[in-house]
Amino acid sequence: MDEYQEFVLTVRRDINCLSDADRMVRRGAIIKLEKTLISSGKVKELFVKRLFLEDLHKPLFRCFADQTEKCREVSVAMTLQLVDMVSLDELENLLPLLLAALLGRIRTLPFPEQSEELRLEILRLLSHLFSLCKERLAPFAGDIIDGLAKALTDTCPDAKKECCEITKKLAACINGERISRAGAPLIASLLANLRHQQWKVRRATLDCLGSLLALEAPLLAHMEEVLPHLTGLLNDRTSAVRQCLADVLEKWLLEGFTFKEPLVASFDDDGSPSGFKAFEHRILVILLGAAADEDVEQVAPRALGSLERVAAAKHEARKRQAEADFQKEKARYETKMAKLGPDAPKGDAPTGPKEIEVADPFDYDTVRNLLPEPFVTGATPSPLTTTYVHLHMPSVLPQVLGNLTQWTTDIRTAAARLLRVLLVLANRQVAPFLDQVLVHLYKASADDDQPVAAAALQCARMAGAFLDVDLVLGLVGKHLNLKVVEGGAAPAGNGGVGVEELWPQQRTGRQLTRTVQDVASGVKHFTALSIENRRQVYAVLSHLLRPSPPSLTLPELKTVVRFLEEGAHQEELLPWVFGAVQSLLKAAAENSREDWPRIFDMLLRMRSGEECDSASVDSTMDELASLCGRTRRQLYEDHLSTRLSELLRNAECELWEERSPHRHVLETLLRNAGSAASEHIGRLVPVLARQASPEDASVPARIDLLGLTHFLINEEELAEALKAHAPAILLQVLIPNCTWRAGQSNNKIRKGGMVCIHALLQRRLADAASLNAAFTDLLPIVKSALDDSFSPDNRMIACLILSCTLSELQSEISGDQLREVYPELLKRLDDSNDKIRVAVCEALVMFFKCLPPNWSRSLYEYILRTLFVHLDDPNLEIQQGIYAVLETAIDQDFTTFINEARAAAAKSSHPRLCEELSRKAHTLRASSEEGA
Repeated sequence: MDEYQEFVLTVRRDINCLSDADRMVRRGAIIKLEKTLISSGKVKELFVKRLFLEDLHKPLFRCFADQTEKCREVSVAMTLQLVDMVSLDELENLLPLLLAALLGRIRTLPFPEQSEELRLEILRLLSHLFSLCKERLAPFAGDIIDGLAKALTDTCPDAKKECCEITKKLAACINGERISRAGAPLIASLLANLRHQQWKVRRATLDCLGSLLALEAPLLAHMEEVLPHLTGLLNDRTSAVRQCLADVLEKWLLEGFTFKEPLVASFDDDGSPSGFKAFEHRILVILLGAAADEDVEQVAPRALGSLERVAAAKHEARKRQAEADFQKEKARYETKMAKLGPDAPKGDAPTGPKEIEVADPFDYDTVRNLLPEPFVTGATPSPLTTTYVHLHMPSVLPQVLGNLTQWTTDIRTAAARLLRVLLVLANRQVAPFLDQVLVHLYKASADDDQPVAAAALQCARMAGAFLDVDLVLGLVGKHLNLKVVEGGAAPAGNGGVGVEELWPQQRTGRQLTRTVQDVASGVKHFTALSIENRRQVYAVLSHLLRPSPPSLTLPELKTVVRFLEEGAHQEELLPWVFGAVQSLLKAAAENSREDWPRIFDMLLRMRSGEECDSASVDSTMDELASLCGRTRRQLYEDHLSTRLSELLRNAECELWEERSPHRHVLETLLRNAGSAASEHIGRLVPVLARQASPEDASVPARIDLLGLTHFLINEEELAEALKAHAPAILLQVLIPNCTWRAGQSNNKIRKGGMVCIHALLQRRLADAASLNAAFTDLLPIVKSALDDSFSPDNRMIACLILSCTLSELQSEISGDQLREVYPELLKRLDDSNDKIRVAVCEALVMFFKCLPPNWSRSLYEYILRTLFVHLDDPNLEIQQGIYAVLETAIDQDFTTFINEARAAAAKSSHPRLCEELSRKAHTLRASSEEGA
């Protein structure tokens, strides 16, 4: 008996006990075997190896399914160490039994192996077997793949990650065709794990899919079901997963370029791409999505680096394909010539492979401030990358643009970021697709979500910087239904499809229903017909105009100005047109001076309304003035001299429409032109009279024009010019609007007109003769206003007007006219408003100064009695006002005044004041008699 046999005798009993019915016996036996064979290290490795191969492996493998967890645990651990002792050939003989025992614990659901830790150890043993046996496991690929598919459903995250590592080894060791045939369940389990809550599991799963589908057969068979799940990973919350996604997509594309084109039967060939080419553009879209990632420090630069390497590999693949095509063409030519014989005429022989076109380099430094991150601080695309992206633009761009109008905010935001990156990568190569890009940008610029709208406008800025201005303006003109012609644009005269027709939707209460349809054909016929559509076009146009240098040429400037003039006719578009005007000044720079009147005219329209911020418009006017080498005031003055004739044409006869901007433009011009308006006052008066006519002019128009009239009256620089036309302004403009008419609006207008009259009189713009001529028309208005019991303001202004009128007409007014005035003045002494009573005292002072000698004594007595009554007023201010009136009244008739003063003193509560007035009257009479 040799030494090995003696050794076997020492462990035979323990090996036999592994099959005992008593679980404790089995447990004790396997623990003892583990100590003897492995832990102690006393037994020769050769003996252990021989024992494992001849006697131990079967009972040991049976222990994988033992009822006792300790037996299962020790048996798996022993096997993990024993397989390292045997040779590969010897291990290959054990593989059927070993794999059957291993997979039997994880291949059935629910798992026969209930211990989570042991399932993980079994997977580690299987992974170790792949490290040792590699291709020798190929015959068992189907069973292993099925077992992995089940094991991937394990709830243990470590088990899932271990399965992914095994799958990567499987892909490296086993033929792709074999994996493809049995791989459907495995792929399904991996895709389910892409939604796992732990990011490490998701990353491991994605990495595993990258290795598995890098093989040609699995990729072609299963990529269709994998791609939709990858799109969701673009929004994964962990940047490490998104970085892994970029690496996986790069691997697939690089490997795919090495695949051979499949042979397609003629009855199946529908002309669409086949093989890897059917998936290339779809993989590229996801890689571009990773390049547009929000994380511009880690994920986006990594994806762009992957794209650069893929583009370089594609270029090499295209060169190899061109070389292969050349060799085939050359072989066909040589065969053809051989058949024809040496005397046959030589045809055009192939001269070499077809040259692969590469896009021209683009100087990104000139537009770097317009680019999004990571291009601003990182590397810019190479010509090979631009070429590769342009190659797939017809299939990639429609997907991106389609997502730009999707329902969910996340999809639209991601599509907007992706479009930015796509435009940077394609630069000038986007020109053939600019029409559909612009139409979708119009829609996205009005998006409710601010990031989407901002990204759309940034895309517009880049498109304007990358492409020729003529191309951009031609398309914008088409979308505005204008045809670009030399020196501007003209109406195209044809209809089209609007945004509402391309993306139809209907709102019922809080429910919004949108009809999904293909817009590719409709985009070609897009025309902005509605206000909303045109608003979107002008919003995008303001960003398409690139700031100089280079500046817009004069024809380009005139074309843009024509576009803007078209929009400036509608006040709803003014804020967006204003934005485009601001961009135009930056884009045209000093060339703006060549067409400044038209630009200033639009700014004037915006300044005259309430749609645009006045301060912003003034700032833009200052910018235009600076480009023209003038001040804003000079622009107003120059524009007034050239624009006023056109503005006032037929305005003294025809009433402007309510929505017409003429009234507001006129007001803005006159308010800012200063003294330059003085020479045009004569032409303005009939226009003001017609447009403020109470008979047919609207209330807003009358209010606006009265406000303008008030401004002109108070403008110091226009005083001399107004004096010559004050009678016409008074009779034709102001008095008609002060006539009483029913309605609250007319009351306000009447008040405004009277304020203007008061300002006219206060500034002494009307001389006494013209004022006397108008007094007949003015007096009824004043009397009506003085008796207006509902408006204290009107009564106050009427008192002030009358006071100014009497002051101006002291030598011109007649006694009969004064007879009509005094009753209204006396009435106001009883007014409920003390301020009006004080004001009427000032008017009465002027009244007595205007009285002619020998005026009606009886009326004079009546007025004095009334005044003495009010001298007892408890309001001290009114007492003082009445006292001043009575002092003025003394000179009219001394005797009558003294008599009335004495009579009043006997009844008055303030006899001292009456006595003082009486003494003054005596003194003045004595002085008068001495002088006589």
